[in-house]
Amino acid sequence: MTTEEAIEDIKNTCDEMSKSTLKLNPAIRSLENEDLKNELIQSVYKLTTDLETIKKILRKKGGEDKQLL
Repeated sequence: MTTEEAIEDIKNTCDEMSKSTLKLNPAIRSLENEDLKNELIQSVYKLTTDLETIKKILRKKGGEDKQLL
């Protein structure tokens, strides 16, 4: 696998994971325990932002890595 392929694969996986986290929200909102619901919503939000951070790092550092090739 080349660097470009690896970067694209990581981006695609992050996108898939982000889309999957959206499916969690309706189930979480159906929970009756408000504390649990709030904690899960915060965790899913953090997961989503972390996935976006990974993609930003790849855009920034991935471009630098391509220049080294």
